[in-house]
This record gives sequence, C-alpha cells and structure tokens, in this order.
Amino acid sequence: MFPIAFYCLLLLVFGLAGCTADSPIAGTLKPGPITAHVDGKFFMEKFGTSHVKIAFNDEDRNELNYIEFDGKEFRHEIIPTPAVPNHPQFSPDGSKIAFSTGHEGLTQITEMYVVDISQEDRPVYKLDAENAAIPRWRVLDNGDTAIVFIDFSGPNQDTIWDLSSTFEVVFSNNTFGTPYKLFFRSYNGGVTYDNTLAVTGFTNLLYHYAWEDIEVNREMYNGEQVCNVSVARDTSKLVSFLETRGSIGRAFTKDSTYHWHQYIFYMDFAGTLQKAIKAEGESVFNGTEWIYFPGYQVSALTTADEVTEEIVLVDYERETYYPILKARGRQVAYPDLWVDPTPAKP
Repeated sequence: MFPIAFYCLLLLVFGLAGCTADSPIAGTLKPGPITAHVDGKFFMEKFGTSHVKIAFNDEDRNELNYIEFDGKEFRHEIIPTPAVPNHPQFSPDGSKIAFSTGHEGLTQITEMYVVDISQEDRPVYKLDAENAAIPRWRVLDNGDTAIVFIDFSGPNQDTIWDLSSTFEVVFSNNTFGTPYKLFFRSYNGGVTYDNTLAVTGFTNLLYHYAWEDIEVNREMYNGEQVCNVSVARDTSKLVSFLETRGSIGRAFTKDSTYHWHQYIFYMDFAGTLQKAIKAEGESVFNGTEWIYFPGYQVSALTTADEVTEEIVLVDYERETYYPILKARGRQVAYPDLWVDPTPAKP
C-alpha cells in the first residue's frame, strides 16, 4: 500500500482530493466472514446464470480475494500474489485475473501480472514491461484475448501524462505477446471495443476520439475533477465516473448537498450526461467499473467512517443498485465481477 504520508503530499502538490480508494481508516479492522446478500436465484434473474465470480484487493492487507458462486454456495479464497494486487480484472472466460501494482492517481513504477485461476496452484505470470497499470481484457476480432493497459497511472494534468501511452498485449497459453501501442497518452478509463473512444479521468475527464487517421482529444465535464472513469464494454459506449460535487453535477441532479462520490454519473459517446445513480444514506461509491454483461456495473460502497466492506451490483437501466456481498473486516478496493457467458441449462 502506498504510504499515507506520501499520498497526502501528492494531494497537496497536485491540489487533488477524494478520488482514490486509498484513504486512511480510523481504527483497525479484523478479517471476518464473507456474507452474501443474494443467492443463485438473484443472479439467475439478472444474468440467466448463477455462476458468478468476484475479485477485489483487500487494501489493508494487499491480498487478492477471489470468490466464486456456483448457484447455491460461494467459496472464498485468498490468492497469493508476488505484488500488490490492485485493479483485478477477470478474463472474458473467467479463467484468469489480471492485476497491476499501481492504480489510478498515483505516480509510481507499476507492474502487471496475470494469475491463472483455472489451475490449482494458481500460477502467476508477469508482463515484461517497464510500466504497466490498470489492465482491462477484451477479445479481438481475430479471436485473440488481449489486455489493454497504460504505462502511467498518475494524474492526466501531470506533464508525464503527455509522454505516456495506452497499449494492448495478447495473452495466450499463459504467455504475453509483444505490447502494441494503441494511442499516445494513458487512458485509464478504458477503450471501446472498436477503438473509436478512449477515456481518462483523474483529474479531468478527457475523451479521445479516433476514426481512421483522425484523432481528437476533447475535455468533458467543463474541466471539473472526476475519477473512477470507466467506458462500457458493449456497443453503448457509455462512460461512467465519480466526481466531487461540482457545479455540473449539482445542476444535473438538482442536489446541492450530496457527498463526493455519492453519485455515479453517466455520459454518452457525444459527451451528454444521461443519468446519475445515488448511493443511499451517507455511503459513497468507490471503484465503479462496467462488467462484461451489458448494462451492469460493480462497485464498492464506503461508509461515512471510511470503511469499505460492501460490494454492490449497479443496474444502469433501472437506475438502482443491489448489495451482493459484505467482506467484514476487509477494505474492499477495485472489485470486479465476472458472469458466466454460458446460459444455465433449463
């Protein structure tokens, strides 16, 4: 975990605040049981299958937590990793988890790994690259499975950001291919399936449009501070983000008293706000990410005393969310949720 003193210094230097899951906690939490709020019937109604997997980093202990629902019960496992497992992401077939040591907003040397959870000994493979962060899987047109990643995870107002890049690397037979540069500059919010849109947040929301030989960067949200940017993996090209109660957010929601990160905001391909989903009570969202199943996201919820134990499923169409799991005594960071793409047999 990044030292809190250095983190606070970074906030002072860059004038940033509130846009990271790496926050100090009052007191010490002790590991407890994993409690499911839902059962197989819930997932069957949402996804047509009850086979679901969840991964997250316990930021207190820097442990990769892996949970699998089989329809009736769930199994919880701590997977040993050689480095801090930030931003874990399931491969499309659910057999692997990619993660990086760095995460959004922090300028540091960062490494990327893949753990094969289909093998009992959970082997881990490291990408041979100077810097690699915030992995996101996708399937290419030729059928190859690849990982999109960036080589700089710090603020996009840092001068280093202008020298950074977004890459793609094929991962096959537990072997990394040669990284291929997709774009100049690091787009930590992901890239659409057709590469026409790449997004970045923290501190500003920037869209990168690309059509054949034309590439254009456009600042969105009037330059106000955002974070946890994520572009949908389907054809909708919706972009979600959290923010710090800026003027646009207050006007759009007609709510002037909400907390930082209390709303997930949604913007379309053209940059027009579509919806905002609010966390209940004093809770706020943390680490919101689109999953492969269209229209849904996974997120952590942080309480007023900065404890992050709850994982929720966010339903874009219904503009609501459902608590699905509580990791008592653990500080959940960057959850991911995988849904079995094979429909359950009737």
